[in-house]
Amino acid sequence: MSGPLDGPVNGPDVDVLIVGAGPVGLALAYELRLHDVTVLVVDGAGRVGPVRSMGLHPRTLAMLDRRGLLEDFRKAQAGEPDLARFRGGYAGIFLLGQDDPAAEQPHGLGMSREFIRTVYRHRLAVPDEPVRYHCEFVDYTETADGLIVRLDGTHGTDGTNGTGAPELIRTRYLVGCDGGGSLVRRRAGIGFPGTEASVTARLGMIRIEVDPPVEMGWRRTPSGWIAGLPFGRIMTYEWEPPPDPELPMTTAELQASIERVLGRSVTVTEHDPGTMSRFGDSARQAERYRHGRVFLAGDAAHIHLPVGGQGVNLGLQDAMNLGWKLAAACQGWAPPGLLDSYHAERHPVGAAVVQNTRAQSALMRPGPQTDALRELFGRLLTDFAAVNAMISEQITGVGLRYPAGPGDHPAVGSFPEDRPLTVAGRPTRLVELLHPAHGLLLECRAAPGLAPAAEPWSGRVRHLRVEAQDPLPAAVLLRPDGFVAWATDRPLVAGEDVEALRTALSRWFGEPPVPGTAAASSRGAAR
Repeated sequence: MSGPLDGPVNGPDVDVLIVGAGPVGLALAYELRLHDVTVLVVDGAGRVGPVRSMGLHPRTLAMLDRRGLLEDFRKAQAGEPDLARFRGGYAGIFLLGQDDPAAEQPHGLGMSREFIRTVYRHRLAVPDEPVRYHCEFVDYTETADGLIVRLDGTHGTDGTNGTGAPELIRTRYLVGCDGGGSLVRRRAGIGFPGTEASVTARLGMIRIEVDPPVEMGWRRTPSGWIAGLPFGRIMTYEWEPPPDPELPMTTAELQASIERVLGRSVTVTEHDPGTMSRFGDSARQAERYRHGRVFLAGDAAHIHLPVGGQGVNLGLQDAMNLGWKLAAACQGWAPPGLLDSYHAERHPVGAAVVQNTRAQSALMRPGPQTDALRELFGRLLTDFAAVNAMISEQITGVGLRYPAGPGDHPAVGSFPEDRPLTVAGRPTRLVELLHPAHGLLLECRAAPGLAPAAEPWSGRVRHLRVEAQDPLPAAVLLRPDGFVAWATDRPLVAGEDVEALRTALSRWFGEPPVPGTAAASSRGAAR
C-alpha cells in the first residue's frame, strides 16, 4: 500500500474489486453477484488466456452443483472428449480410489481453463459482464470507510480510461486473485514464505517424431517425467532449478528437455512458439489471507507443484468460502469474526495441499531409491483400503470439513451429501435449495420451537419443513456454502437447543435486524 493517491476518483464505486479474471476471480465475482453485490473484475491480460487443462474433483463438482452450475460445466466438458473422466493421482501413481456409483459425484471432470472461464463469463453476462481486460491493478490506499484503487489501462490497451489519466476507483474490499506473483499481495505487505523450486517443468504445443511415440498420460524415465497432454501439448519434469525467469522459453529448450528425459533425439514436426512455458515446484503460502479490507484467494494465496490436480479446486473453494462472507459485510450484517473465519478455515486447507505436493515432488524424483519407495507406496495404496481412502480424500477434497466447537453436534463443520427431499409435497433435492446461496434451516422432524427462534433471521436464512428419505439430524442449519453450522437430533427444539440455534444464527448470520430498518430489508433477503 502506498500513501495517498494523487487525483480525483474518476471511476465507478463498487463494493468489491477483484484483481484477476481467471477461474477463481470469476467464481468469486459470481458468488458476490448472487447477493446483488456490485463487483468489478480487472485483468492486465486479454480475454483469451493460454491453453491449460484442469481437473475438477468430486468435492468441487458438488459445490458447483449447489450453485446450479454443474450442468453448465458438464456441457462445456462434452466438447473435450480427451478430458472425459478426471481422477487425480498421487505423485503419478494412479491407484487412488475407484469410481463409486453411490457417491454424489462418482468421479472428477476434466476441461480446459478457458472453458471454466467461459462458463462463469456466460453467467456473469446477465445483466452485464463486470470484467475489464487489459486493465492492470497498480496500487491502493486506505480511507476511513474503504479503499481507493489505482488502475491502468481501463477500457483498452492504451493505458488510459479515455481521459488521459489512470483511473481511481473507490471500493469497500479488494481481493487479489492475481496468481503466484500477486501484486495485490505485495502491495498489502503480506509475506509469502515457502520453499524454492528444485524442479523445472516445461510445456508447449509440439509434435515430435520418436519411437515409441509420446502418448496421452504420464511416463517416468531414469531422467525425469514426460506426458502427452490434451490439445497437442507435451510436458516434461526435470529435477533441476528453473533457469532465470527472464529468459524466454523456446521450442528448442522444450525439445532439448524432451531428448534428455527420453534419452534419445527427436524430430520436431509442428510447434507453436507462443505456447511455450516453464514453471517450478516452489511451494509457498501467504502468511495471512486477510489484511484489513484486502483478501487473497487462489494462487495469490498459495502456490505448489500442480500434481494431483488440486490447484484450481483449492482456489474455487476459496472463492465459495469467501464470497458469501464478503457479501454479508457489504450488506451490513456480517457478525464480528465472520471475515476472519475465511483465513481461519481456508489457511489450514491450503497448508495441507502445499505439504502434500512437497511430498509428491519427493516421491517423483528419479533414481533407484525413489523407485523402491514408489513400489512400496503403491502396495500400501493397493493393499490397505484405509490408506487409499485417506490419500484419496486428501487429493479430491471429499474429506474436507471445518472445525467445530466444543459440545457441537458431530455434523457441525461437515458437508452433507445431496439427497432427495420433499418440501410442501413437492419433490426437490438438497442442492436445489442451496442455489440462491443463502442460509438454510431444515426442519426434518416436527420442532415447534424452531420457527419462532429462527424467524428474526428470516431475511437471511430460509426455514423449511422437509421430508428426507436419507437420514438427517432432526434440524440442521446450513451456511450458504453448504457446510453445517448447527444441528440437533432432538425432534422437539426447546430450552438449550433453542439457545444453541440462536447462538449459531448470530455467529454466522449476525444479530437479527430491527424491524423497519434498512438491514431488515436486505438486498440479499432469503428467497
